Parts: sequence; structure tokens; C-alpha cells
Amino acid sequence: MRGDRMAVAWRWLTDYTAQPHPDLGRDGVVCPFMVRALRRGYVTMVEFDATEGDAALIALARKLRGDMERRGEEIGSDQIYLVSLVVPYGLPDPELKAMVGRVHATIKPEWVQRGFMAGDFWPDHETVGLHSDTFRPFASPIPMLGMRPMVPMDLLFFVKHERTAADRLTYLRYFRHVFRGKLNDYWQERLDAAEVEAERELATLSQEPPGKAR
Repeated sequence: MRGDRMAVAWRWLTDYTAQPHPDLGRDGVVCPFMVRALRRGYVTMVEFDATEGDAALIALARKLRGDMERRGEEIGSDQIYLVSLVVPYGLPDPELKAMVGRVHATIKPEWVQRGFMAGDFWPDHETVGLHSDTFRPFASPIPMLGMRPMVPMDLLFFVKHERTAADRLTYLRYFRHVFRGKLNDYWQERLDAAEVEAERELATLSQEPPGKAR
């Protein structure tokens, strides 16, 4: 039932993302920002009838992002704690998972260029954590689509999770544009190094004989 799915999603936010986990690979909670987001009432969770289709979900996601942009102007530096989560219903979970995956892939470039992260969540999600290759932070009890403003630490997601050097370089350049003039020395140096490494990898691949490129 719809209400049950919202309750499941809320329990996942409070009992998983805002809590420590033994397999996390570092001290602290799974998502450090979520603790303050929940405490300050910055989490928006909405349901979505998946029978309306991908385009309707994308439109809803854009609306939620626009709401966060406007709210962010009001609350200033606290904007980094804004979170929006869409809980779809109305189709079997495998179809909801496929929809969330498609929509996430569609909106991701636009979101990052606007300074937002989009996340896809579902049971048995295989994406590993930043600090442990045995931890699966995106595994959730039901399929969901999440989004929040980007922070400097998100650089690590682009470095570790983009599958190709070309994709990695694309998102690193988006990241650079969003944070131009806003990064401290530590993150600026990591960004510079990550771009150099991606460019080096691309150059190496372009020099390999046909059929041997990975």
C-alpha cells in the first residue's frame, strides 16, 4: 500500500542513513548530512504514481529541485542539508527499480551541472561505498529516487563511481564549474589530480591498437 511504502522509506532514512553501520569503513553515520537534515526538518518525501511514466517522474524531480533551489536561497549555508526523496508506487518493484534507474541516468548530467546530486536506491543495489568495497550504501528496502545539493566531498563519488575515464572527466569538469572559486586547497588539489589522472587514462586508451582498448 502507498502509505506503507512511505513509512518504509521514512524508517530507512532514520534507522539506516542517520545511524552508524559496522561495514561502513569509517567512524560515524552512513550519511552525516542526514542527521542534521532530519533534525532541522529539511527532508521532503513525496510519493509518485509510477503508472504516470518516466516523463512525469522527471517533471516531479525538476519541481523538487526547484523547490530546493528556492529554499536554499532562504536558509543560506544550511542549504547543504536539504534532501528530497521520491517514493514511487503502482507497479511491481522490478519495474519501479527500472524506472528509477532510467530516470536517474537521464537527469544526472543536468542535476550535477546545476549543483545537485541525484541518487537511485533499491534493494541489493551493487554500488559500493566510498570507504569500503563491501558496503552498499545505496541498497534500500524499496526503489526510491533522491536528490540534494552537491558538496565538495561529492568529488569522491565522481572519482570512484564513474565507469569510464571519459565519464569521470565529464563530471569532474561539471564539478569544477559548480565549485569554481569555492574549494579549499585540499579539495582543489584532489580535483586537479583527478582530472590529470582521467586525462592520462584517456590518452593511454587512445594510443592502444584497435581491439585492445578496455
